Amino acid sequence: MKANDFSSVRGKVAIVTGAASGIGRAIAQTFAANGMKVIIADIQDELGQRIAEEICTDGGEAIYCHTDISKEDEIIRAVEAARKTYGKLHVMVNNAGIGCEMHPVHEYTIDVVKRVTDINYIGTFMGMKYAVKAMLATDSHQCAIINIASASGLTSSGNYSLYDASKSAVIRLTNTAGLDYAKHDITVNVICPGVVMTEIYSKLSPKQLELSAGMIPMGRFGKPEEIAYMALFLASDMARFITGAVFPVDAGMTAGEYTTVDWLDPDPRKL
Repeated sequence: MKANDFSSVRGKVAIVTGAASGIGRAIAQTFAANGMKVIIADIQDELGQRIAEEICTDGGEAIYCHTDISKEDEIIRAVEAARKTYGKLHVMVNNAGIGCEMHPVHEYTIDVVKRVTDINYIGTFMGMKYAVKAMLATDSHQCAIINIASASGLTSSGNYSLYDASKSAVIRLTNTAGLDYAKHDITVNVICPGVVMTEIYSKLSPKQLELSAGMIPMGRFGKPEEIAYMALFLASDMARFITGAVFPVDAGMTAGEYTTVDWLDPDPRKL
C-alpha cells in the first residue's frame, strides 16, 4: 500500500506560473517544502529571484525563469528550463492571470478583451500544451496539470463578464483535457479559489475588509496556503484517480446564495 502522506511528491519537478507573489508563491513554497523541485515562472524578476533564493536557503530546490505567459516563446523557455535543469517535468501549475475593471459588455474595449483572454485563457492553454509535450518527451510519470481558475468561473457577477468568461473557459478546458490524458498518466484538474487574502486585498481599509468578509459564508478571507494545500494534494499519488475535476476552495461561496440568520439556539461553542 502506498503511503497516505505527501512523500510521493518528493523529487518531482514542477513549474508554477505567477509564483513570485500571492497564491503562486504559496504553491511554490509548499511544493518545495515537501521536496519538489520548483521553477518559479513570473514577470516580477526581483521578487521571483528572491523567492527562489529563499527556497534554496531553506533547504529546497528552485530556480527562477522570467516568463510572460502571454508569449509562446517564454512559456517554451520555462519548460526548457525545467528540462535542462532537472531532466523531467511532472507538474505544471498554470496560476498566472490578471483581473480587469468592471464594465457592462458593451463598454469593454477589444484591446482589453484580447489582453485578458491572452493571459487567462490562451496563456493557460499554452502552459498545458508545452507541459504535456515535455512530460511525454522526458518520459515523466505520475504527472499532473493543475490550473488555477476562480470561483468567478463558476458563477456570474454583473459587470464582470470578461473575467468570469475567461475563468469559465479554463474550467471547461480542464474538463476536456482531463479526458484527453486520462489514459496517459497525466491528470488535469482545476482549483477555483474564492476571496483569498493576497497583496490586492491588503490595500483595502479595515471597513472594506469587514464588509467583504461578511459576504463569505465562513466570514473570513482565504489564505494563500489553503489553495496551496489543494494543489499539493492534486500533485500527489493520493489524487491519481482524480482528473477533469473542479475544486472550489471558496468557503462555500459558490454553493448558493448566503444569508445570515441567527439561530434559535445559539452555537454553544462561542466561535
